[in-house]
Amino acid sequence: MAQPPEPLQNAPPPQRDADVRMWMDQYGPALRRYFAKRVPPAEAEDLVQDVFLAMQVRGEIRDPEQADRYLFRVAANALARRRQRQRWDWAHHENLDGGFSPVDDLHPERIMLDRERLALFTAALDALPPRLGEAFILHRFEEMTYREIARRMGVSVKTVEHFVSRAMRRIWAGMETPV
Repeated sequence: MAQPPEPLQNAPPPQRDADVRMWMDQYGPALRRYFAKRVPPAEAEDLVQDVFLAMQVRGEIRDPEQADRYLFRVAANALARRRQRQRWDWAHHENLDGGFSPVDDLHPERIMLDRERLALFTAALDALPPRLGEAFILHRFEEMTYREIARRMGVSVKTVEHFVSRAMRRIWAGMETPV
């Protein structure tokens, strides 16, 4: 297990516990109000505990006048870490078990169907008028924004949106009819 930071090694354990209790009494209610405005109540209490744990690990604060600013900076960081962890909560996503065929499972029939779809797509793309094709390729394959495409083509952003939309409709329609 890793060694605690230097300030904790120098402070005797009873003093650390007294400091944490003092922080909890003095700043606990304010931290609960801070978090209650931003997260559900059960999570607010967990975040308050995270802040006090972080303060205990970091050790004493040398300047008591800056303690509240430091404590709320730690609180803001704890909230940011919580939000970052929640960005990709895989528990709320569907499993890919049903009907999912892994790429490694390449059957000749699947390869043939994919080649036919690619041929249909290529034919539909080739059949587009030049301006529609250019806008579509720049947006979908070059990953340019509509604003960048508009600047490059010398048209408005609205025109680019129109070009890409029409191109997509024509490509979908072309893929529905065999070559």
